[in-house]
Amino acid sequence: MLVVAVLVIWGAVSVANAQKNAVRTEYEYVPVEGNVDFEDEGSYRRAAGNDKMELYYNEAKGTVQLKDLESGYVWKSVVDDEVYDTEKVNKQWASYLKSVLTVSYNDLQQRDAPPTKVFSSSDCDYLETEYLDNGVRVRYGFTQPGIFLSVEYLLEDGQFVVRIPADRIEEQSQFVITTLEILPFLGSAGDEVDGYFVYPDGSGAVTDYANADHRPASIKAGMWRTYSNKTLTVEEFMNESLYERYTATLPVFGIKNGSSALLAAFTQGAENSGVVGYPSGYVVNLNHIGFEIYTRNVFNVNMFNVSSGVGETANGKEIQRVDKALNAEDREIRYFLLNGEDADYSGMADVYREYLLATGQLKGVIDEGDAMPLSLEVIMGITKPQMILDEYVKMTSISELMAIMEDLKERGINDTEILLRSWQKDGENYPDYWPIASQLGGRKGLEELDEYLQKNSGGRVYLENNFIFAMQKNGGFSTTGDVVYDGLNLPVSASGYDTNWYLLNPQAAFERSEDFLDKLSSWSSLGAAYQYMGRIIYPDYNKSAPFTRNQTVEKWKEIFAQVKEQKRPLACEGMNQYVYESADYLYHVRDSAFGLSITDASIPFVQMVLSGLIPYSTDPGNLSYDMDIQKLKWIEYGALPNFIITNEDAINLRESDFDYVFTSTYDVWKDRITETYQEFARNFQQIYGRQMIRHERLEDGVVGITYDNGVQVLINYNDADREIKGAAVPAKGYVITEGEVR
Repeated sequence: MLVVAVLVIWGAVSVANAQKNAVRTEYEYVPVEGNVDFEDEGSYRRAAGNDKMELYYNEAKGTVQLKDLESGYVWKSVVDDEVYDTEKVNKQWASYLKSVLTVSYNDLQQRDAPPTKVFSSSDCDYLETEYLDNGVRVRYGFTQPGIFLSVEYLLEDGQFVVRIPADRIEEQSQFVITTLEILPFLGSAGDEVDGYFVYPDGSGAVTDYANADHRPASIKAGMWRTYSNKTLTVEEFMNESLYERYTATLPVFGIKNGSSALLAAFTQGAENSGVVGYPSGYVVNLNHIGFEIYTRNVFNVNMFNVSSGVGETANGKEIQRVDKALNAEDREIRYFLLNGEDADYSGMADVYREYLLATGQLKGVIDEGDAMPLSLEVIMGITKPQMILDEYVKMTSISELMAIMEDLKERGINDTEILLRSWQKDGENYPDYWPIASQLGGRKGLEELDEYLQKNSGGRVYLENNFIFAMQKNGGFSTTGDVVYDGLNLPVSASGYDTNWYLLNPQAAFERSEDFLDKLSSWSSLGAAYQYMGRIIYPDYNKSAPFTRNQTVEKWKEIFAQVKEQKRPLACEGMNQYVYESADYLYHVRDSAFGLSITDASIPFVQMVLSGLIPYSTDPGNLSYDMDIQKLKWIEYGALPNFIITNEDAINLRESDFDYVFTSTYDVWKDRITETYQEFARNFQQIYGRQMIRHERLEDGVVGITYDNGVQVLINYNDADREIKGAAVPAKGYVITEGEVR
């Protein structure tokens, strides 16, 4: 069980509905009398049903069960003796196993007290039930702390829906909710079950029940917060392994138990939620996964060593504090049931793709007959620090870029997604976003490029900008009014590279993007690319312009909408779900899970959702440790072939922000680029714009991918040939079972 130490920020600014929700300082709570008989086991009665499932409710316990009518499988919300012997665990864990709801709360009058966790099975002593046409509404009351909240269990649109309305959360005393777990043991299963659970680690990951014996003795749970992690620091946002490792790009998880499966999706209020997965061996030999709901903002506070007098020093540590005001937002989770051949992670991805399409949260931009493009990242120019003045180094001018595009056309490559990086006058010097460097061709160069694109269809070019980070040495922003503040009312900043780094307030980012688009309005064919916005969100506790996480998402979507209003191509870095309704191209899409000790396999879950709808690319092939393996990863994950290039020699990138690019010269790579693209165009044009409907782990190092037009690709990562499904698959190679391989 995870226990998070939290304290109270006195006078902290509430980001959500600060003016509407006045924080009380006096409490006159008189506990109501409980009405729950804990000895009454009750029984389940049918509360709702449709042609797919039936919902059953136990009025004595406030628990539910869901029966799949196609298979007869019953999804239990709590653990009973048929699932696990609860006599084997201590009293607290027995309560946890039998609970549909857990509540962690803090005492506003005890500044340094840790949270208390209570369970619906043992601590909820007040229940009210209201039967609805399609389900039931249950009011759970914890009378001692004075906490009451309602949960609705409903059947809607062929799905099981759980809602927690914001206006039905009641905190009647000084005790306030910080975290909720809802249905934490729904579908929990032992190792003897043929199954696994799926979670949003990177591209997607799987924990197989059968591999329990091969895990470390000390098992840890996996935790992934939707779109952002818990810590609000510049260092973590800029470090992929720190930030994205524990960040979910999709608010989903899945469970497969035998021939039955479900996909759970947080469909409202997801920005303040997270997925927590517990493999067998974490206290109990049960595999279970569920959502956490963060009802309040929690802040990290560094308590450094402080001298309070001669010879007296206080020991510092990092502690956490909690906002006084509730994040007032409705929450909704939808559960999709799957059976038979669809009861796997491929079926989960299929059903979620269809849900996003139906609700307008995912829009396809690949039309029938579109040619597969080549993806290129082009470094335009850099600055190098010098003793007196920084040196500007041209890497690829606009005229050289057009020459490269002409050369590609002569090689038969007409369709491209080209990202222009570091094109500004001083290179990537945040928050500067305009103008283009004169050494690259300046405004006239952009005009010529725009005219070139109008005359030559198939190639899309995006100017990349970053509106999230800012360096103090560059100026152009207010270090008080334009930057993000943490819960202690301090600017979020970090020192490095001879300057202070800041996060920009979402409104400040919006205004800079708006100005950039206005400046770009003269050139209608040029696209806009947004670095970081597809993978980073954050709250801002700035008193003048506060933002919750969900408000930040809405502001990013406003930015994307402005690009689309100009009918301008839009590229986004990353693959967070909120970009799917606007993006024309996604780049730096991760092609693996980060992996934890519980992880048994990486899967292309995100890619199965996106495939055939939005083109995307992963990291550049010329920076990979093994180009042949990278090519296979592109094939497996349905990604475009991608390279990072320059016109000048890559040696000029030393001592710059691009010093990780060790080989990029177009003249060196053009033959390999051409060869790779032509192979992809020959063999995979038939599946470009088609949905990846099945991904299978066939054996170690061998996977199979099936598309909705029947084409199947078998990929062998091993050093030896493999015989798979009657096909001889070469070492580090692939076979297409429909269509000719050349």
